Amino acid sequence: MRRALQLGLIILLLLLLQSAAPRTSVAATAEENFRWFCAQCHGPEGRGDGVNHTPDLPVQPRNLTDPKDVGQFSDEEMVATITKGGAVNDLSAIMPPWGDRLSEAEIRELVRFIRGLCGCQFDPALKSAAQRAKPPGSP
Repeated sequence: MRRALQLGLIILLLLLLQSAAPRTSVAATAEENFRWFCAQCHGPEGRGDGVNHTPDLPVQPRNLTDPKDVGQFSDEEMVATITKGGAVNDLSAIMPPWGDRLSEAEIRELVRFIRGLCGCQFDPALKSAAQRAKPPGSP
């Protein structure tokens, strides 16, 4: 029961944050947008240890500093995930979409910022390896 309550509170917080955020970003830089929209789950440095991090989440926030993990995603996949939410790329369904809060230019700057956190670019070999490592029947 406690786990369900914690998860419910996290989801509620994410929904409230999304609805409370202005139509456009509250910040001028990608780093400030990251702090406002992403750090609650991904942590202030992107390590997946934000205040919403709990072992009870169905999917843990991604460590955005890990080049082997982040490098498996193309910039377009990252743009789609930020714009439409995690479910668009079979990632966490509780990651909210930010496309109604951030412009396309701001989202692309955010992707560049995240690339800076991991010090990586898209690597098709990492994508292939990640796909091979998925258990059969998983998305």
